Amino acid sequence: MRRLLGNFLVYTLLSIGAVVMLMPFAWMVSTSFKTRSEVERWPPIWTSKNFSKTWHLKTSVSRGSAGGLDWKGLTLREALVLVQRETEQNVLRILIDDDPVYRGTVTVSFPPNAKLLRGQLDAASFEKFLEELRKLTKQKDVLQLIDETSDAETFFSRFFVMYLHGTNALLDRRNYVELVENTANSSLQQVEILSRYAARIPEEYRDEFFRFVESVKKACANVVSSATLFKKGRTSILDSSEVENLTRVLSDWIDQLDTDKLSETLGDNPVIRLYEQRVLDPARNVLNVLETYSFVNDYFQSVQTQPVGSTIVKFRFMNEKERKSEFLVMLEQMNVPDELKKVAVEELNYSLNGLAERVEKRVDEKLYSELETQRLDNVRLYVQQMKQLVSQLLSVLNSRNVQIKSFEDLDQLKAWLQSEGSSAAWVILGRIEQLSSFLEEDKFFRILLRVSDEVESVSQIRSALARVQSLMRIVQVPDFVKEVRLKQNQTIEFVLDDVHPVYLEDERYTVRVDYSFSEVLGNIFHNYVAAWKSAPFGVYYVNTVFVSTVTTIAEVVLCAMAAYAFALMNFPGKNLIFGLFLSTMMIPGEVLLVPNFITISRLGWIDTYYALIIPWIVSVFAIFLLRQHFLTLPRELQDAARIDGCSHWRFLWTVVVPLSKPAIITSALLKFVGSWNAFLWVLIVTNKDKFRTLPVGLQTFSTDVGTVYNMLMAAATFSILPVLTLFLFTQRYFVQGIARTGLK
Repeated sequence: MRRLLGNFLVYTLLSIGAVVMLMPFAWMVSTSFKTRSEVERWPPIWTSKNFSKTWHLKTSVSRGSAGGLDWKGLTLREALVLVQRETEQNVLRILIDDDPVYRGTVTVSFPPNAKLLRGQLDAASFEKFLEELRKLTKQKDVLQLIDETSDAETFFSRFFVMYLHGTNALLDRRNYVELVENTANSSLQQVEILSRYAARIPEEYRDEFFRFVESVKKACANVVSSATLFKKGRTSILDSSEVENLTRVLSDWIDQLDTDKLSETLGDNPVIRLYEQRVLDPARNVLNVLETYSFVNDYFQSVQTQPVGSTIVKFRFMNEKERKSEFLVMLEQMNVPDELKKVAVEELNYSLNGLAERVEKRVDEKLYSELETQRLDNVRLYVQQMKQLVSQLLSVLNSRNVQIKSFEDLDQLKAWLQSEGSSAAWVILGRIEQLSSFLEEDKFFRILLRVSDEVESVSQIRSALARVQSLMRIVQVPDFVKEVRLKQNQTIEFVLDDVHPVYLEDERYTVRVDYSFSEVLGNIFHNYVAAWKSAPFGVYYVNTVFVSTVTTIAEVVLCAMAAYAFALMNFPGKNLIFGLFLSTMMIPGEVLLVPNFITISRLGWIDTYYALIIPWIVSVFAIFLLRQHFLTLPRELQDAARIDGCSHWRFLWTVVVPLSKPAIITSALLKFVGSWNAFLWVLIVTNKDKFRTLPVGLQTFSTDVGTVYNMLMAAATFSILPVLTLFLFTQRYFVQGIARTGLK
């Protein structure tokens, strides 16, 4: 019984130890499959939605245009989206406030009762609405907006941005509740001050005045407690029901502040006038914020009478073949020279990625070959300077709606630049004078036109590539949606026809993504693929394998010879030298970094494999490990070898090494793992990716901004797989080598 209990205890402790040791590795692998939001989630979870066939995404609608917007209240992403809206006014943008979507079929659902307005709002109806709004509102920004806007859509866009967008939105939950609280607290202070002027109230009405003051204080305290409840909510912006409830609360408050009864009794009393200015008017202004919004929103909803029709927008990601077909259609519609179109079609056979760069490179190479006959010191540098000049020139010309082909010769172009008179034009003129001195004027002007064609054409190709990369294949859409795009995998864009996006921005959309089995696998291993592409990990892998292998082989050879000498050979001072060797193990490795680096620098080995290999091909620990194992070998073997005339070299490699396989494999494995995981030395002696190894490559995912843990864990997982595999195949020898070392 005791034996069974002892065995149970031993196995229990071993199991607990195994779990504790494997837990970090299991957590690393689990994290490598997670999305960014799941990594940041607390409490942490072991599972990931990447294994799911369906995602339900959190979304929000991007409202309004960039004009008249308070940029201080925007994030960088919101600012970029709103800048795009300046050039694309007829686009509805739905922001995915969730993990990016890289594949699958996306379904965007409209609310069942969604309505919109096709075309533009009737001008007469809108003018009548503005007149009524001008009488109602006391908000200076709204009155200014009424004066500045001429069409309904622009007014609604800017109005709702003012009220609902950004951290400074008028209906931001915390901002508005704080406004109510501050106004109520200020009213309390003002009432306390005004109560000191009770002497100006006729004596027969003072009791009534003091009762009124007490009721005002009580009303202000009540409205603060009521408004504070609205600080908590599902969204940062007050919704319609909350606006309605707050309006009711504030209306009751103002009714209690009203001085109509006192005014009838006291007449035109200066205390009452001061009260109305300092207490009643600020409270009414706070309420007017909600009344203005409700009035505009009610009218906005009333003009949307037409049903959406199909309440689903369904689209999927295009494959490479479909994107190439779409790009070919766009290429045919471009105003690009036929020669350059031909080059683009040829390069399209390889890949869409980097197409513009490859086209530009081929066109440049042809231009280089044509200019080789000219007396130029550096043709490539000259062409690059020409391209910079053309980019600056086209920027100035486009700002004035002038085409470069409208100039017949270089003199005419120079005359136009002189007449322009801007600082940019004079800079361009100076560059033209400098670069044209190397060629004849006619030749220079022809090259200038040719380079301008190339720059404009490549720019068009880049734009088309950016568009086709975000273009989605439509499965089902309403009739007013012409095109669907997904930009940066987090912004859904609907290109609308005959419908202004402002009439769809007030809806709440639900977004679902469905994945096939192959797409689920793509999600599961997405972090691994993305991590591999984020840095030249192929180069890192080759470098790590090469450095680790060479270092390990060199160490085994050198340390085996040294260990043989210390174990089986006799020479003066052997034990003293071996003791000195062992004493070096007590020196911290960090102490040797600076001297080793200085030595490597003076040898000129920075950014070379020599610096990664030579300093680490000898290990005192390996010499000690092998020496101890060699001492366990029978002396009779050495005596027999000597009798047969065997040399030390032959005896080492034909007898000692084969018999010491477990110890040698143990030493090699320890060295290989140490070299594979080396970080600090590699970071110090290398500056180029060409020579760096995997541990240094892992720092790609850690920056001053933060660490991308899911991709870091994915990269760490595929970095340790070779070492883990090697250990699994050599663990028997590893155990034998450790167990036998030192036995007599």
